[in-house]
Parts: sequence; structure tokens; C-alpha cells
Amino acid sequence: MASNKFQPKQRTQTQIVAKAIGKLGRKYQHHIYAVGVTLIVGIQTMPAHAFGLFNPVQIALTCMFGTAGAAGNAAINALPAVINAAITVMLFIYFVASGVKVANALGDGQEVTQMVQQPIGIFFVTLVLFIAQTILFAGVTAAC
Repeated sequence: MASNKFQPKQRTQTQIVAKAIGKLGRKYQHHIYAVGVTLIVGIQTMPAHAFGLFNPVQIALTCMFGTAGAAGNAAINALPAVINAAITVMLFIYFVASGVKVANALGDGQEVTQMVQQPIGIFFVTLVLFIAQTILFAGVTAAC
């Protein structure tokens, strides 16, 4: 009886969909990064619409830097918003890149348990930090 080692392995429907998503993600990865970063940074500059994972910390740091005698220094006053936007952008890019990598691996039929451990760990650490800063800085307002 002839061996089937030269015949391609049949892919499941899930693998086909994951491979398609992975190809689209890889093809448009830089576009996704550009649009996401532009939205994050653009919205951060509008205080009424500002958001971020660590917005309460940004408000607290703005109060702290604003009352520390740096009222005339624009670079120091902008530092909390820059830090918040940078952290948000880095996490956004990391999770998009990890998602594309996992989708490509799923489409190829690879074992992905090792690949998803780090993104899941970083997600939970970010969640814990988000909850902690929300509790710590719950009463902080923009009026200090």
C-alpha cells in the first residue's frame, strides 16, 4: 500500500478561516497599526475625548506635575499624556501582532498553546493594573 506522506493534510474549516484572517492581517498589519496609532494619538490630544488604559493615572500625574512648579514647562505638563498614549499604543500594537501570529499558526495547523501564553499573561497583568489604578485614583478629577 502506498504511503500518504506526500499528500497534503486536509485542513479543517476553522484552519481555513484562520489562515484567511492571518493572511489579511499580515497583508494589512501596517495599515492597522497606522490607523490605530493615529486614532489613539489624535483622540488623546482632545481632552474631552481622551481615553487610555491608564487615564486616572494620567489625571493624577497631571495634577502632580502641574502643582510641582512646572506650570510654565510645556514638556513636563505634556508628559502624562505622552506616557498614557505610548503605553496604549504599545499594547495595541503588541496585541495586533500577537493576534496575527496566532491566526497564521492556527491556519498552518501548529500547536498554539505556547504562543498564546504570553499575550494572555500580559492581558491579565494589564487588567490587574487597570483595576488597581481605577481603585487607587477613583476620586481624582481634572480639577485636582
